[in-house]
Amino acid sequence: MLRKTMTMLMALVLTLGLMAPALAQGKTQVVLWHTFTEEQETSLQEIARAYNAENPNVEVLVQSQPGQGFLDKVFNGVRTGTGPNFIINFSSEAAKYVNAQREEDTFVLDFAEYLSPEGLERVKANLAPDVYAETVIFEDGKMHIMPIYRSGPMIFYNKTMLDELGVEVPATWEELEAVSRAIRDKFGVAGFGTDSLTDTAQMLIMQNGSGYIDLENKKVVIDNPLAAERVQWFSGLVREGVFTLNPTGQYFSNDFSSKLVGIYFGSNAGYKYLFPDGFELAVAPAINDGVQKWYPAWNRSAIAFKVNEAADQATVDFIEHLINPENSAKFAIAVGAISPYADAVALPEYQAYLNDGSLMTESLKAVEANLPYAGVLPIVGISATLRTELERAVTRVATGEATAEDALKEAAELVNAEWAPE
Repeated sequence: MLRKTMTMLMALVLTLGLMAPALAQGKTQVVLWHTFTEEQETSLQEIARAYNAENPNVEVLVQSQPGQGFLDKVFNGVRTGTGPNFIINFSSEAAKYVNAQREEDTFVLDFAEYLSPEGLERVKANLAPDVYAETVIFEDGKMHIMPIYRSGPMIFYNKTMLDELGVEVPATWEELEAVSRAIRDKFGVAGFGTDSLTDTAQMLIMQNGSGYIDLENKKVVIDNPLAAERVQWFSGLVREGVFTLNPTGQYFSNDFSSKLVGIYFGSNAGYKYLFPDGFELAVAPAINDGVQKWYPAWNRSAIAFKVNEAADQATVDFIEHLINPENSAKFAIAVGAISPYADAVALPEYQAYLNDGSLMTESLKAVEANLPYAGVLPIVGISATLRTELERAVTRVATGEATAEDALKEAAELVNAEWAPE
């Protein structure tokens, strides 16, 4: 009898052991791939755990990925069915997955199809008009991104160096050249660097009145004299050692902290990674100087990929949870960025974050000073390729491999050739 009872108990344990994974597998999984820092991942994990507790039939998994080759891994994973349900990135990345001519070749969700009417209304009512416009800027007119946070380039500068030189922080490109020359001549280091060469190049050419993409004729138009003038100017200063392209790490934060560069353009979130070695650090708005005001809109958004009906709805439901006022504020604070949602900004904890008098506060204000001029360049399938080729063109000119006219012409031809078959 005892043996029979033990046998039955063992069978029961074995059955339950087999059932547990099956029950877990019965949940709808939502997988987020990201390359955020530990602090930012902790915030995402907390938000996901709260959602999972409230939704026992869904399991949201927040999975950190290596930064190197991340977007290629996502791209390949989406097409082979081994990728994530969503990522957080720029709208130009979402455009890679949109085919306005063939719906079956569009791999990203249309949020407007999955949000409740109340949820969609809340998004429209709380986003600034330019931010909402970016959500539907795609060739097919559908809503392929959901804004998560805003940031932008700004100036970090060595105030001790500038004080010793008796100069103010530059507010124009001409002043940036003059101050950078003075830094190079006195301290023997490059005056200026930028964490995003592409965005800085866009600022230079757009503020100089250049075109970028001609949507009507489906043509890239960066190969023009206005763009070439600014690229040649910038690249010439790199060759002189007045500006620099190459930080010793991925970003200029380490070089700046070690006094290897006097001024640099970086994200407002970068203040957390600066540890000045014996000098006073200060911040200022990025330069917005030319025939027109223009500033790159660094809006990071959720990009959700098609999997199946249940997973797609669960993905959008979680993203809606992620952008509710409390969680939007929570994650923006973890990132050191700006929430795009007015109801999140109005929360007391977010207002305390905005007004704590720290360098972070000053960094956010430096970005906000330029947000009225934030521009979203056309979001089409070749947008990401164009960014890559523009950076490559500037680098070629800066290294003396080509003139600005030739490098921009070749970049435009390459991108237009990719666009033509669509």
